[in-house]
Amino acid sequence: MKHRTVWIGLTAAALLLLGGMPFKRSDVARLAPVEALVVSVEQGRVVLDGGDCQGRGASWEEAWQDLQRGAEGQVFLGTAEQIVLTGSAVELLPQAVNSGDLRPAAQVCVCPGPAPDPKQAAAYLSAHKTGVTLQRVQAALQRGENFALPVLMETEGGLRLYAATNR
Repeated sequence: MKHRTVWIGLTAAALLLLGGMPFKRSDVARLAPVEALVVSVEQGRVVLDGGDCQGRGASWEEAWQDLQRGAEGQVFLGTAEQIVLTGSAVELLPQAVNSGDLRPAAQVCVCPGPAPDPKQAAAYLSAHKTGVTLQRVQAALQRGENFALPVLMETEGGLRLYAATNR
């Protein structure tokens, strides 16, 4: 038993020295956290708007790379609690799910009108849960099941959420 503990310790030390630990190092002071990500398509280009940072590109991947290049610091989507897809950006949902960049527990909704301000959407959706997460969408896509996304609409008084489920 003692030899096993020694071998485990030596293996962990070797991995640490070789940089083989499965953790990505980040300077916390340089992180640019995103609360809500608004995804839209403008003039055939994908737009990822995180409020303080924005990226554009011909595809999800190009827009994501542009978002990272243009941000002050390292963009961190692990804090994104909401993903709002506007207009034809709904077609990008499989790419968003499979990107690995987004938090599985993030709420997902669609907005048929103009793209809302990410900070306003984050504040509203924090108080009004959609009931649909990225993980649930991914599971439905993998099983080939149909699913409905809640609709976020801009009204005269602000934002309103329709067809949300609270499960």
